[in-house]
Amino acid sequence: MDIKKEIRALLQSKFGGVQLSDARVEKLVKQLDGKVTTEDELSQKMEALNELLPFSDIAKEDDRQRTLTAELEKLKSKKPVTEEKKEEEEKGEGGEEIPSWAKALIDGNKAVTEKLAALEGQKIVNDRKSAILAKLKDADEAYANKVVRDFSRMSFQDDASFEEYLGDVEADFTAHAQAQAESKLGKDAPYFGTGAGGKNKEASKEELDAVMDTITI
Repeated sequence: MDIKKEIRALLQSKFGGVQLSDARVEKLVKQLDGKVTTEDELSQKMEALNELLPFSDIAKEDDRQRTLTAELEKLKSKKPVTEEKKEEEEKGEGGEEIPSWAKALIDGNKAVTEKLAALEGQKIVNDRKSAILAKLKDADEAYANKVVRDFSRMSFQDDASFEEYLGDVEADFTAHAQAQAESKLGKDAPYFGTGAGGKNKEASKEELDAVMDTITI
């Protein structure tokens, strides 16, 4: 499946003919590559992303960014007659480094970019938390809550480092469950009482006969 081609097709058929920039589409391709294998899966992922931040809003920001880039290129292409004129054009009116309209576009683009980054970051956290809870589906609530609290205080350089941590979570829980099972077995084992001073009390003949009768019945 050509993911890029299918993304373009879905934007046209399901999301109002949105025209995203090549950079945005490439980012979507990178984000979804390896996570979808069918058109239906891709469609579901696209719908989820659209709910977080509509593609139409992203397209508007792309349009503003293209306009800003074009205007800045025009400014760069101007050839001042003198060095003084060149300095004035670079600073703009009122001594500003860039025109006010350009600054507004830059600030708007920065706000959308930060919002996208925050949403994507939260989605990654939620997905990782779900992966941890899946490994702890058989754990008691107290144990699972402790692992999740520890996870919330951690940061990971990349997906590979998280996958390594997830393996540790699974291994730790396996060891914990084994220790719990062995502890319960030890408590359930029969034993003879102790006498005064904590010393083992020797079973009487009657007690031994009673045990043997139970075994042979």
